[in-house]
Amino acid sequence: MQKRPDPFESISDRLKSWLPALTHFPESLYLVGGAIRDREMGRPITDIDLACTDAEKVATQLAAGRDATVIPFLKNPAAPCYRVVRRSDPADQIDIAELRGRQILDDLGHRDFTINAMAVEIHSDGSSGRCIDPFDGRDDIRSKRIRMTAPAVFTRDPLRMIRAVRFAADLGFTITPDTGTQIRRHAGRIDQIAGERIWTELKRIFQHPDSCAYIRLMDELALLEGIFPEIGPMKTCPQNAYHHLDVWPHTLAVLTYCEEIIAAPASRFGPAADQITRHLSSEHRLTLLKLTALLHDIGKPATRKRKISDGRMTFYGHDKTGARMAEDIARRLRLSTVERSGLVTMVAEHLHILVLAMPDVTPSARMRLFRKLKDNTISLIIHGAADVLATRGPRSSDAYRRSYLDWAGETLATFGNVVQPRLSPDADNIRGRDLINLGMAPGPDMGQTLDDIRKAWDDGQVHDHATALALARKLIEGKKTPGEKPRNKEDADPIDN
Repeated sequence: MQKRPDPFESISDRLKSWLPALTHFPESLYLVGGAIRDREMGRPITDIDLACTDAEKVATQLAAGRDATVIPFLKNPAAPCYRVVRRSDPADQIDIAELRGRQILDDLGHRDFTINAMAVEIHSDGSSGRCIDPFDGRDDIRSKRIRMTAPAVFTRDPLRMIRAVRFAADLGFTITPDTGTQIRRHAGRIDQIAGERIWTELKRIFQHPDSCAYIRLMDELALLEGIFPEIGPMKTCPQNAYHHLDVWPHTLAVLTYCEEIIAAPASRFGPAADQITRHLSSEHRLTLLKLTALLHDIGKPATRKRKISDGRMTFYGHDKTGARMAEDIARRLRLSTVERSGLVTMVAEHLHILVLAMPDVTPSARMRLFRKLKDNTISLIIHGAADVLATRGPRSSDAYRRSYLDWAGETLATFGNVVQPRLSPDADNIRGRDLINLGMAPGPDMGQTLDDIRKAWDDGQVHDHATALALARKLIEGKKTPGEKPRNKEDADPIDN
């Protein structure tokens, strides 16, 4: 029987290449953190975390001997940490943290969970000593438990409450009852955490194929409303007859359907499966899609009204109200500019994408939204599919759901070779200088003419530079293309939500 490779051997080899650069080896040097946990689990080891006294001095020596750069950063608020990165190979790096306390046992006592509170002493030749495990972390690994080292861990750094859920998702472990009790007790401290630190953990949770289960867990642990207080009113907001679920259960159902489509796109959209998989291979797109699912109806409680005429419940404008709320959340969590823009746009347009599936919508109307959504088009079409699948009230028909899903499948399948070329027509489409060459003076008429040509491009009437020029001549001569019939969005909205 072939021996399973020891993940620690690769760490030892890497350390042997780094440690000779130390002119003065520290009194004690320890490998700590996730590397030991992953070694015990037989998982690949990527990060090397060391702890010692005089961490800055050790990092400086390593950098000098390896043509590397030292980057100070706040990996843990309680201990200075330094990342040493080789200039010639940025993937080759080591993190060195200051030992907390006078000895390694003091340091381990400050760590969050037992599975992360283990250490191995490292000798000057890169070899390792015994595993130091004062909290029985190896036993918790075998039992698949997330257990705090002490109740005080959550007051020292409240982010650890979210990290408990993230580790549960990453490792497939369960949080022990006493740890869960302490999380609920300290959940109110969430507002002490910087938004970007919360978003980093949430992104890791959203990477799980069944992240909805861990969103529910965060809700059970009283963490979710601390991060998103806007969710509270959703839990007491009933819906109209288009829905079989109230706002919050509907939201969770949409997230669940999104994850079902992501996991098996061929089951819903066979020919489009590869397109979906390629699009969502980016962590950025995957997390934004799931965050959109979580927040798409966040504006409903504020816009809920009952019509006097027939007593029907409405939520007119909840898409735009929700977009404003989503922007506040994005700023609070310090999302990047691209992430914030994508989230706000998708929340604002989540109803519009459903309307586009109706048979009387013109190609130009569809293309205008696709141009606005850009790279988020596929994500929002998927979200729309999840939304209609989760909308099964007495006034929501199976025929409408089939109609949207058929349109979505066809659009996704042809997106790469039909839709995307029209979204970037600049190489073949007409420009202002072409109109000037045809005798048109710069001014408002030129802008209107360019808009008319763009609409014709979206409708498929213009397909290259030559046909664009031909249309331009007709427009300049005073001939007009047929206009698009105005539509009332509220009348067109088949689910009135």
